Amino acid sequence: MSASDAVLSRRNAGLLLGGTAAALLTGTGRASASTPNTSGGGLVFHNGDVITMDPRRPRATAVAVRAGRIVYVGGDAGARAFAGPGTEVVDLRGRTLLPGIDDTHLHAAVHRLNLPPYALDLGPGAVRSVADIVAAVAAEAARTPKGEWIRGAGWNPYRLSEQRGPNRDDLDRAAPDHPVFLQDNGYHVSAVNSRALALAGITDGGPRQPGVEYDATGRPTGVLRYGAQALVQLLLPPRTREERKQAIRDAITRLHAQGITSFTDPGLGPGGEGLGGGTQGTETLEAYADLARSGALDARVSALFLPCSQSGGSAAAVEKALGEFTPPTGVDPRRLAVRGVKLFSDSGGDLLVAGATNEQRAVELTEMIRIAHAAGYQVGVHCYRWVSTVVDAFVAASRRHPRPDARHIAMHGAFVTPDLLPTMARHRIGLGPQPQSWANAVHSASQGPSGDAFLPWRSAVDAGVPFLGSSDAPVNAPDWRAGVQALVTRRGTCGEVHGPEQRLTLEQALTAYTATGAWQDFAEGWKGSVSVGKVADLCVMGGDLRATAPDEIATVPVVMTVFDGRVVHRA
Repeated sequence: MSASDAVLSRRNAGLLLGGTAAALLTGTGRASASTPNTSGGGLVFHNGDVITMDPRRPRATAVAVRAGRIVYVGGDAGARAFAGPGTEVVDLRGRTLLPGIDDTHLHAAVHRLNLPPYALDLGPGAVRSVADIVAAVAAEAARTPKGEWIRGAGWNPYRLSEQRGPNRDDLDRAAPDHPVFLQDNGYHVSAVNSRALALAGITDGGPRQPGVEYDATGRPTGVLRYGAQALVQLLLPPRTREERKQAIRDAITRLHAQGITSFTDPGLGPGGEGLGGGTQGTETLEAYADLARSGALDARVSALFLPCSQSGGSAAAVEKALGEFTPPTGVDPRRLAVRGVKLFSDSGGDLLVAGATNEQRAVELTEMIRIAHAAGYQVGVHCYRWVSTVVDAFVAASRRHPRPDARHIAMHGAFVTPDLLPTMARHRIGLGPQPQSWANAVHSASQGPSGDAFLPWRSAVDAGVPFLGSSDAPVNAPDWRAGVQALVTRRGTCGEVHGPEQRLTLEQALTAYTATGAWQDFAEGWKGSVSVGKVADLCVMGGDLRATAPDEIATVPVVMTVFDGRVVHRA
């Protein structure tokens, strides 16, 4: 049996387990719908605007929940039969109730492990200049024993007054006796000081290395890009399994406060050992598995296996990593499932995989995608400018190894062109942009692909492309309301509207964060809508979304979150 055959066998077992779980959930749903609550317990919501995301019953005013499942959706009068002793009855008072939110691209563990107390917060809310960063690092150095690492994350050069990020000279002034590692907000660039460079073997006058930035004299500046970040990140003291588990649990508590009950953590595995401040490796995936086995994972998590780093990936590396990988066992697939593989294509420039030219790299990327597809996995590719190459590779892999409904995803896909949309729709290739990132990227002087034609959302939805909503936290805050607001207004943070013809309706935008997320997870049979028989994952808003002005959607609070029939957040 080849490595690919072995992986396919393990993958098929996972798919069968997931299908069985879905059948068990949905098979008894209709019978429960007509069974009133005589035993007590559960939840009943009434007097609200229930946006069900179920085309068979798009609106309702009441919902009943029992034993972790939705047992009634309809009018207020019918819900009364489901209220028994011990039932919590919630008067929505006209407020909106939705399915639990599904953020389809959210690095939960990375997000939490790169905030205090694990790392300095260098985001826009904490620092406004390189000088502020220097002060924060200096303060940390004063309370940290000499020689120990100082970590921080979140800096954005465009949000700093100097309009640049920190460099080795800045950090040497702040902490001459400590190695320093500072991750940017996009997780594609790191800034380090001279001590960190020396530990990584990056020396003045030494041979140039890809991804390492040099000044005009050939001196390393302390800025590392893409895969070169691993030169330092692999030296960071690793977080313990317990630290990772605690960070994941805390992250999920924060996500519950946002109404998020499902998410995809896109990229954990050997390729992540030197990414995200050393937090995207296999140990983090094992932490998720530990939580799932112990019943302490209070979210529905889809993880993508990451065989290669951000740059330099190869078909041989994908083949080897998949051959050695066994998905977590002993877990409920409704809580944790490794359904896919993540690969990196590009971040707006040249292709980042192995090869001397972009032509050679395109061939290599196509083979990487083929191998992951042939192994039975859903494939998500991080791509910006090379979306057409990625889509062509998805199609080629599907033709060579026919498989119904592979559900591959073009992640980010910023420069998807209209001519690609029919192909993506025909092959059910998902598009996973981040509306918040779009809002931050457009500006008043934008023209062409970076302005009105940048990310044609409505064209994609109208073409039938599965359109996914996500935050890419920690790149953006995990706030789906800000994403929905951007989708329905096309207003950038500059204040101007770009491409108004690409606006989505409120229902289309909400679908991206609910039903289409369930589709990405192969889970539309048991989650993603407020429907009888589905899991009781719900989000209750503090107002009426339909009556809220589009530019004010992000201000509507989440007042209650229900996961698996239990209230896990209450404002």
